[in-house]
Amino acid sequence: MTFELTENLTDSILTALENQEEKFLVDAKNGTLISAGAVSSDNNFFYSLPEWDSAAGFNLREEFTTNLHAPSARKELHEALHSGRGVFRTFKIKIKEFPEVEKMWHSFKHRKMRMYIDNWYNELREIWGLEKLELEPEDNDGLIHDDFTFQEFDSERDSELILHFINADAEVLNCSWHEQIKDAVFELWQRQFLYGSAEKQTGFICRTLSNEFAGCITTTPVSEQTDETVILTSFFVPEKLRGLGIGTELLMKCLSDLKARGKKWILLTYTIVPDSLQPLLLRSGFEKIGSGFAAKIQ
Repeated sequence: MTFELTENLTDSILTALENQEEKFLVDAKNGTLISAGAVSSDNNFFYSLPEWDSAAGFNLREEFTTNLHAPSARKELHEALHSGRGVFRTFKIKIKEFPEVEKMWHSFKHRKMRMYIDNWYNELREIWGLEKLELEPEDNDGLIHDDFTFQEFDSERDSELILHFINADAEVLNCSWHEQIKDAVFELWQRQFLYGSAEKQTGFICRTLSNEFAGCITTTPVSEQTDETVILTSFFVPEKLRGLGIGTELLMKCLSDLKARGKKWILLTYTIVPDSLQPLLLRSGFEKIGSGFAAKIQ
């Protein structure tokens, strides 16, 4: 007897696979799960679920952590997975310190386990002599569009907020220099943001769905004589949210907006450009000019 893998049945199997205390079988006649203690698998009326144990759960967490592009979270989660006994509990506690990464983890886990179940079901269909179902491709871009909002920069609303986070960003500079160096970097970045008239400054602010600041990018024309060329006055993402694609989305929105406004060139002349920012700039068409960067918009 065959059965249909419905959404409700899939959700039940997902929950059952993570239950290490009790085993379940698929009741093919009713399309539901039944306790393995009540009946035995016969691959006709009752089917065993795909194997899923603690080793599979560990490997899933390790795959997620290894491929995570958020350095701070990756380091903490890697240490949690190799901390000894109780690693699942430690992983669960540690990932809560990075709410957006936690959302990524749940999305990743659901997607991977759903694919695992779909492959198991296709193997059964092959045994039944039925055509395999086409699996949906993985979607890795949902987080940015589902869990963050992007608003156009508003000088009156956003200026103080950006100045606050510029200061915070300077404080976590990864260097062993004197505190006065960090203070000087903050002052330079602050002056960069305050460069030019506020009413001509444009850009975007990123926030979480709980309205917490998640990044920004702003630009302003260099002068009235060179109105087609703008200077990047701020561009950063809080350290805990880096590596989630927010910076890329901010930059792409900014460049698209500048193109629509008829701008032709964009300059980044920070005295100190963070190492983490440089690969993104180069991938996005910027060229290094001296100690700064420039890109042709159109």
